[in-house]
This record gives sequence, structure tokens and C-alpha cells, in this order.
Amino acid sequence: MDAFDATTTSSEILQHTATFISKTLAQPELRHRLLSTLHSKIPSSNQSNIILAAETLETAISTTTITASPSIQSSTLLLAKRLLLSSSSSNPPQNPFSSFLLSLIHHLCNQPINASLTLLNLFSLEPSLSRSEIAPVLFEELFLVHLLPVLHWHNEQRSSILSSSLSSLQSSSDHDDDESNEDNSVCDDVSVVVPCAKLLSKMSGSQASELKELERNYEELLDENCRVFANYFKQVLENSSDSGLIIITPPSVVLMKIEKVGGADQLHQKQDENIKSEEPQWENGRGFLRALWLLVPTSVVFVNARK
Repeated sequence: MDAFDATTTSSEILQHTATFISKTLAQPELRHRLLSTLHSKIPSSNQSNIILAAETLETAISTTTITASPSIQSSTLLLAKRLLLSSSSSNPPQNPFSSFLLSLIHHLCNQPINASLTLLNLFSLEPSLSRSEIAPVLFEELFLVHLLPVLHWHNEQRSSILSSSLSSLQSSSDHDDDESNEDNSVCDDVSVVVPCAKLLSKMSGSQASELKELERNYEELLDENCRVFANYFKQVLENSSDSGLIIITPPSVVLMKIEKVGGADQLHQKQDENIKSEEPQWENGRGFLRALWLLVPTSVVFVNARK
């Protein structure tokens, strides 16, 4: 079974989310930084209640480090939860700040499934922010194994765009007597990293535009798959049982195909359907993904751009 087709168990989800929440509760500076990052996502109409809920939660957290009655902490957590729920017309609240606070509250109330569900809601509401600033480690540990086809898709598209730039660089180096040996050794093998400044200087305006469009599409693709798999993880948790016999099949990875139709690019979403590649090579603009190059199974498939 391919890595990205593997099912994820409720215990795995709970383990990863509980680890993230525990670290957040144990590190005030980290918690305050995350809350500050999410602050801009608070609806202006409900800001006062949500801020009050955050302050109340901080009071409850502080009681865990001092001598205090459990009933006091419990009542404080209940008040914070009521403030959050009263500030939203939906349950759970559909804003990332409230979802984050609720995940901490549920964790402190020993409700691990609810804590995990509300934390995963962040990846549905703000996938880009969640994977890059709020919980990048959680994204790597829980989501990324399912998204290997997306990395390969990005690698193929990017390699196609850069190949013409590498050809231009090779041609230029052939006419440069002073640096011919050095440049030729760099360009003879496209797997060797070419200095970014030199490569960009040889890139045409259309190539730069294509590369920028690819990165935009890639981010959108990651966002969509974050939503898809956050929903899958929530379904796994909601259908978990003590017997562990309920298995939720992972969804298909959503892939994008860029086609030239009538001279214009059109984006299409396509489900991954047993596409195969013999020699996958992995690359990604995000630094924390680069280590995956050698971990990719050889049975992965991707949709190529067709021009």
C-alpha cells in the first residue's frame, strides 16, 4: 500500500494533536505568539466576548501551576467555553481563533476527541496559516504523508519550467571563456543546484510568470488538500470506537492540471486515480519538505501539465 493511501487511526490523530496542545499549554510564549497570529481572524462583531474568553482561559491555565481547587478551574473553563459559544451562531465556532481556544479548553477538560476535532478545524478554516505558522509540525506528521502526489506534481511542473532556463544558462556558459569549466560542470547535470541569481538572470519574463503562477496554484492545491484531509481525520475520530473495527477509507488526493485551451491556462481539479511514475524526484519550495526526496514510494502518479 502506498504511503499516501495508508489509513490513519484515531489513536495516531489523538497522539499528534495532544502533543501539539500539551506543548502549547506548557509554553506561554508559544501560546501567546499563536494567539497573536490568529488575532486578526477574530470577527469584529464578536471580538469582545472572544477576547474575554481568551483571558478567562489564561486564568484557568494559570491555576494548574498553583494551589487551586479543581472546581475553580472547571468553572473557569466552563465560563470560557460559554463565552466562545455565545459569540458564534455555529457550534463549533467557525473562526480559527475560537477553534484554537476551544481545543485548549477541551484538552484541559480531559476531552481529547473534542480537543482534536476543534484543532483540526483550523486546517479547514485557515489551511495556509495553520500549516505554515500555527502547527507546521502537526502538518508534517499528520497530513504530509497523504500529500506526496502533490509534491511530485509540483516537482514535475517546476522542472519543466526551469529546464529551458538551464538550457539558456548552458548556452551562455559555452561562450564564457573565463568561467567555462565551472559553468559547464554545473550545467552538465541538472540535478546539481545552479546558483539562484544566475538562473533567475537567464529566466525570461514568461518563465518567471509561469513559475509564479505555479507556486500560486501549488499553494491553492495544498490548501484544498488540507481541507479534504482535515475532514477525513475528523471523520475518523467521530467514528472511532473502543473495538477499533471502524475504518474510514482515506479520500483521494486532489490534483490540479493546467491545460492550454485556446491559448489560455485553465485550472482543473482531478482526483488521483492510480497514476504511476517510475522515477519520482521530489522537490518543494518549503524547506521542511525537502528531506522527503528520498522517502517517496516509486508507485506514485501525477498529472502533467499539458501545453
